[in-house]
Amino acid sequence: MSESPTLQSIQPKILLLGSQGMLGTDLLAACLARNWNVDSPWSNDLDITNPQHLEKIRGRNIGPYTHIINCAAYTAVDKAESDAMAAMRLNAVAPGLLAFAARESGAKYIHISTDFVFDGFSQTPYSETDPPNPLGVYGKSKLQGEQNAIKENDQTLIFRTSWLYGSNGNCFPKTMVTHFLKGTDLKVVDDQRGCPTSTVDLSQSICQAIELAIPAGVYHATGPDTATWFQFAQLAISTYKEMHQLPNEIKLAPCTTADYPTPAKRPQYSVLSNAKLEAAGVSTHRPFPESLLEYTGRLNLS
Repeated sequence: MSESPTLQSIQPKILLLGSQGMLGTDLLAACLARNWNVDSPWSNDLDITNPQHLEKIRGRNIGPYTHIINCAAYTAVDKAESDAMAAMRLNAVAPGLLAFAARESGAKYIHISTDFVFDGFSQTPYSETDPPNPLGVYGKSKLQGEQNAIKENDQTLIFRTSWLYGSNGNCFPKTMVTHFLKGTDLKVVDDQRGCPTSTVDLSQSICQAIELAIPAGVYHATGPDTATWFQFAQLAISTYKEMHQLPNEIKLAPCTTADYPTPAKRPQYSVLSNAKLEAAGVSTHRPFPESLLEYTGRLNLS
């Protein structure tokens, strides 16, 4: 009797949701670079909050797929405090529906989550076994999404990441460079620490995880270096300034979280340990200055 083919020997067929977003754009490119078969419908064509739309997956009217990857999310952290229903619908309910649809169709479900599932009171990097304790609606919705996905599909892969930046869409370094070019005086929070993560690097991690057929479960996948928001802003602006040989003065000053109140509380320390993902054979991300240099090279602010 011949052995069943492993996932490594099967050409992946991917349903990629949220492919027009910041992470989805780079993940789509990474999949296509591997010559994988990828469907990337617009949300109007496949609404992940609509159970009737997801019947298309369960009934195999589209597909069947080896993997369903969900990059779609409600990411307006502050707005979520006053718009909890919308955040819960997209971040909590939809992942459960998708995971169930994936299970019914025989696909693995891959879900993107966040450092905001933790409260930030730790002083050492969070592992996957540390108990979550989200501070706000956004983090609670993402944690519930994780739980719903795992409940509905035991072949779910969850990647918690943090401080994402990429060339397609708005993100922190783009905002900082934009203000720098305008000559704006900036104060940036210097008492919150996390792991800036390139969407290019995270996309490679997700693809490697598929290639290696790593076991289902929760994994942390972030950049390898830590920084405060102030340090992130400093490096982003100085890298852009040097790359384009600009004479502009950098008008940047540190401040505390108390100096910059927001509707949603942020974790003060949200450094995640990538040890589990590395032990599974997935390569580490590039050093922060290297990935940021690549990002600023693609940054188009004209």
